[in-house]
Amino acid sequence: MKKILKLITPLLATLFLLTACSSEKTKVYTTTFGNGQENETTIIYKGDVVNKIITISNIKELGADSNFAFESIKKSIDEQNKDIKGLTYNVEKKDDKVVITWDLDFSKIDFDKDKDRLHLKGSSLGEERKLSYVEENIKKAGGVEKK
Repeated sequence: MKKILKLITPLLATLFLLTACSSEKTKVYTTTFGNGQENETTIIYKGDVVNKIITISNIKELGADSNFAFESIKKSIDEQNKDIKGLTYNVEKKDDKVVITWDLDFSKIDFDKDKDRLHLKGSSLGEERKLSYVEENIKKAGGVEKK
């Protein structure tokens, strides 16, 4: 029995370490803009490769006609982002603010076709998916990591 435990214990420990090291991790950044917009961006990555970015944008300053502002924002986003593979979004109005949820899945996008529409400035999909590159761009826009 002791011999079996001596064999199983290191195997279980190794399995646990491999499982823990191979799982996806997340980092969250917040960015506040002067126009009444706040973003919370969640980066989902494995190693130094970003798999997905989820951004929740809250736009608080809608002006006198908040319904018109909401419809205008929704229409603009729909026109600019329709038919982009790997990008899903939702625009809704909550308590006199517009909440936009963006979900960009790097494994599904067509980089060459949609890089301009997605405002990707890197020379390749590999560069755009580097965790350090994504974090650098978020920080340049004023993002601060939530701990």
